[in-house]
Amino acid sequence: MKLSNFLSTAALLATTLASEDPDPSPASELASESSPSAADADPSPWASLWTPSSLSAYTTPCRASTTFKTEIYTLAEMYPTLKTWAPELKVFYNKVEYPGSWDGVDLHGEKRELLKMQLADVPEGVRTWLREHEFQRRYSVQGDVVFFAPGAMYPLLPLWVDEPGNSVCEGAFEDLENYGRELTDGGVVASVSHRSSGKNEVEITIEAMLLKLKEEKDKHAELKDEL
Repeated sequence: MKLSNFLSTAALLATTLASEDPDPSPASELASESSPSAADADPSPWASLWTPSSLSAYTTPCRASTTFKTEIYTLAEMYPTLKTWAPELKVFYNKVEYPGSWDGVDLHGEKRELLKMQLADVPEGVRTWLREHEFQRRYSVQGDVVFFAPGAMYPLLPLWVDEPGNSVCEGAFEDLENYGRELTDGGVVASVSHRSSGKNEVEITIEAMLLKLKEEKDKHAELKDEL
């Protein structure tokens, strides 16, 4: 699935953050469940459509990963912790589709999650994308801080990874049209994992790979080695 389909799938499956009805709680407005949930159509719309074992038919001439820590909050924790940014978050996400949490899973209501990250810590590839898409509605940039749902990372995963400094990898992760959820010859796939590293802190690891379909002679050589 190419990026164009990737994004249109998100638009169809994602839920809205805001309610049509007034609510005295700003956090409750952001957490509204008045629209259908992404989970109603697909419980994990961003999950990879490949497994490590299915990679055996490919080589990965370019493979890189990155690990970083950032802050994570549920919408219930917005006040008072994020009260400085909450008013603008409310405006930014008003009637905007929620892209989901990890794998696009929607936890619903005030259990929905937002990541908070220093803009300077965001990889250059992602910052460039943000500059080129100033009207996007998935990353709320407020001064030197940026907020986004975990699900907002998935369409841009290769941009979160620094390319190794060799000719094979040059530009490999820049063209998002080559990136998708399925394995293809010459395509790019990526994965993300996370673990809690403290209260309101999460450690995230992202890996991206450029794929090349193995030739028959390579497959025969591997089979011979196994025998």
